[in-house]
Parts: sequence; structure tokens; C-alpha cells
Amino acid sequence: MTIRRLTDKIYIASQLTHASVAEAVALGIKSVFCNRPDGEAADQTSAEQMKQWFAEAGINQFIYLPVTAPTINAEVAAEFRSHLTDAEVPVLAYCLTGTRSSLLWAYGAVANGMAVADAMAMARNAGVDLSSFEGRLQEAAAKGA
Repeated sequence: MTIRRLTDKIYIASQLTHASVAEAVALGIKSVFCNRPDGEAADQTSAEQMKQWFAEAGINQFIYLPVTAPTINAEVAAEFRSHLTDAEVPVLAYCLTGTRSSLLWAYGAVANGMAVADAMAMARNAGVDLSSFEGRLQEAAAKGA
């Protein structure tokens, strides 16, 4: 598992493990967002366990905002963005692969004026391909914040 930089304020990752905590601490992460619903896989570490491990490492802000790609919409993206605005940065957002966390960020970014191509390029630079969500991102951009 590698934590990847998406923006100055947000990092993304696939499912975290206990070893991920040390990597996050080394990067200076201050807040963690879990975007993966508990129970998606038998070997998945629960959000509550991750929250405990991060707290033990001194990272006490842990937001549990579980989503699936089809359920990401303007309201969920606005909630993500609100948590991001209120969070101590940098933030580490994770899910199964990093795609959902990136999509949440991108949805909000394009709704607030970022070009879809720029959001997709930033995600791509962080190792996430959002091309299958381009249409949804274009709709979000057209609707605005």
C-alpha cells in the first residue's frame, strides 16, 4: 500500500493496514477519511480499528464517510468537501483502491469551478483513472456548486 499525493491538502490510498499508520505519520497526515464501507471484504480492517490505530499514533480526526461509486452524488461530494474544509490538513482519504476517495474530491472540485480535465489529470498523476466517471464529472461541472 502506498499513500499518494492528490493535492496539497489531500492524499489518497487503498485499504489501509496497521503498517499504514507509520507511513501516514511520516507524511504529516493530520486527519483520515474512510470512504470504504465496512464489510466489503473478509480481510478488510474495520474503520473503527483504523480509527483506534490512528488515535494511538496521535491522529485523532477520523471521518467515516462510506460510499460506493454509484452513490456518489452532489450531496455526498458536498459532505466530503465540508469535512475537508473543516479538517486539519493534510488529509488522508482511503477506500479499496483510492478511486472513490479521488472521485469524491473530483466531484466537488469540478462543481466548484475546476476543469474536469484538470481534476482527471490530478487523479491520474496520483495513480487513479477517473475516465469512466468523466460524464458524471461533466454533469457536476455543469451544475456547479
